[in-house]
Amino acid sequence: MGGTKSHKIPFWELARGLIPRGHNITFISAFPSDFLMAGLEEITPTSFVFYVKNFTNWDLVGAKIRGEEPVHPFDMVRYAYEACDVLLSDPETKDLLYSQQNFDLLVLDGAYPECALGFVSHYNVPFMYINTVGFYTGSLSLAGNPAPYSVTPFLARPFTDSMSLMQRTMNTLWHIFANTLHSFMVKNLVQPVVRKHFGYDVPLVYDISRNVSFILQNAHATVTYPRPYLPNVAEIACIHCKKAKALPDDLEDFIKGSGDAGFIYFSMGSSVKAANMPEYLRRMLMRVFRQLPQRVLWKYEADEEMADVPTNVKLGRWLPQQDILGHPKIRAFVTHGGLLSMFETVYHGVPVVSLPVFCDHDSNAAKAEIDGYALKLDLSTITAESLLWAIKKVIHDPKYKEDVKRRQVLLRDQKETPLERAVYWTEYVLRHKGATHLQSPAKNMGIIQYYVLDVAFIIFCSTFLIWPGCIKRCQVVVKVNIMSTDLIGGYLTFYLNQPIKWADFRLNALLADTMLTKLYTTKPLGQFIER
Repeated sequence: MGGTKSHKIPFWELARGLIPRGHNITFISAFPSDFLMAGLEEITPTSFVFYVKNFTNWDLVGAKIRGEEPVHPFDMVRYAYEACDVLLSDPETKDLLYSQQNFDLLVLDGAYPECALGFVSHYNVPFMYINTVGFYTGSLSLAGNPAPYSVTPFLARPFTDSMSLMQRTMNTLWHIFANTLHSFMVKNLVQPVVRKHFGYDVPLVYDISRNVSFILQNAHATVTYPRPYLPNVAEIACIHCKKAKALPDDLEDFIKGSGDAGFIYFSMGSSVKAANMPEYLRRMLMRVFRQLPQRVLWKYEADEEMADVPTNVKLGRWLPQQDILGHPKIRAFVTHGGLLSMFETVYHGVPVVSLPVFCDHDSNAAKAEIDGYALKLDLSTITAESLLWAIKKVIHDPKYKEDVKRRQVLLRDQKETPLERAVYWTEYVLRHKGATHLQSPAKNMGIIQYYVLDVAFIIFCSTFLIWPGCIKRCQVVVKVNIMSTDLIGGYLTFYLNQPIKWADFRLNALLADTMLTKLYTTKPLGQFIER
């Protein structure tokens, strides 16, 4: 579907793994791939590409600096149904749907897949998700995976899995708000578009989503959080990560000139265009970079040349990020905190200064910071001094390098590569016709059933009704037949000849108000009191 270009990278990697094994791939996207391969057919609907490109040309950095939401939730709602209608109305998409071409398996983006679920209904074949946003839990929850708000941070906020009471409260409210908005959007806006193009007998897309065969989760406990997954989920974080290759000559020559000081890499990813940033921020960055002894490689997409570029800074519209991060002279990575960039920096063992902008950037940056290999700065309060301090801190404090190297070892210590794992499970689903035996019955339960709230209600009501009767039954009045009494030496003495039922035995309640008392029985008192 739409989204950003980075969402397509795991799909391209899976295609690279499947095609040599004899599979044919048809790929629909708003972003053409950067490679050609026999067995890969790409469909990039023209009107869809145009819509996504124009809609996503946001001033993200400027909005963040002004303290605004970079992308308003209601803009995302509008994008969801408008992009869906544009995609399904495009002649290239219709040609595919009417071609009567058959598929054995569909693989969808698990991050907001509602529009694409219409294809599942149309082709009536098993489907999988690649959940490209590691902190997004919507598709996982619908499949029955537990995602308690107590340890599941909302993806668009800087929470971690260890939250205070106030943070857990805010985290819960954000989850509830997002889920409510999403439900309204899907049922009232996206579902009608899907039925318009695929027929009015198409089931509710939530019901289709629950039947997902397998989820390839773009996460790993070392770079996201430990999570309890069902058998039809496998983690594939870093499916795209590769060992560094030699850099082009111009970049290598520039880096060699840095001497022992090394160099810094600055990139705001594919969704955040550095060329769109406010002018004063651009000048501030130049001022900071000019003060550094390191050289700086900056991914900058603008066509025009900048007149004030320092001699230690080199710009590039596109730069080979993994080859740069794997270079032995790199000292730090200044980034927006996109998920794939954070995976790559751990894979190559590079300390980070993060400048989160929107969506999951905050949660990614928060995770990296608590893991000890990153410092996070807020664009709404950033100054030249704070940025310069942060860069120097992660370079010169050995803690950051040590912590990222520790994470690197953990991330790489796997019995197979993430790509091998993804290929295996994809073929497993094909071999077993959807592998429905891996699905949990929890996928068909509502919140009330799943969290046994109905059972809790029954227990509460039963207790409420029965407890008063129990209390009343237990309030037994003790009556004693007194054989005789004597007043001996100031003591009132009772002689008993029958057992006392044990309930609430308080001797003083049976006797005179102020007298000291003694109790005599024809047998030991313990034998008279029946429990």
